[in-house]
Amino acid sequence: MTEEQSGVKRPTGLWVLFVLTSISTSLGILQSFTNILSGAPNASQIKKMKLEMAKSMKAAKELDSSFLIELIEKMEKITASTIENFVFFNSISLVFYALGLAAAIYMFRGLKIGFHMYIIYSFLTLIQYYFIINPSDVPIMLLVANGMVSLLFIFLYSRYLNWMQPTSSDLED
Repeated sequence: MTEEQSGVKRPTGLWVLFVLTSISTSLGILQSFTNILSGAPNASQIKKMKLEMAKSMKAAKELDSSFLIELIEKMEKITASTIENFVFFNSISLVFYALGLAAAIYMFRGLKIGFHMYIIYSFLTLIQYYFIINPSDVPIMLLVANGMVSLLFIFLYSRYLNWMQPTSSDLED
């Protein structure tokens, strides 16, 4: 459904959500694609990452914060797993972000199927680390923070469902 066909102006809030989602997913696609092309980090880059993690761990231990220590330990495991599964992880990220961009485009065009695709995209990006690491090694704060942002965007997109066309499966009911 286009603006000209329906005669109903596209909601401004949908424009804003579309732009934000497009920027986020496009940057994710670009980052994943660039990572795949450039390859896994070399030994010196890995050494720098480990040095930064060690500095963070030292600071957390000085603060005597068990929460920060556990978070940094889990992030070290995620980093190591991401490097070990570099191409696979970036490939699935590329697919997930492409799904998110397609969902946003469909919703922007006024198709409800985009909303359902967006929910799937949000769920997949939330659990993407589970494809490469044990779920107990993923920090709960990472899931909560990402989950809250996803739920916020899903809620905001849901405000425009009445503007969107029903999908073909809705018409059959």
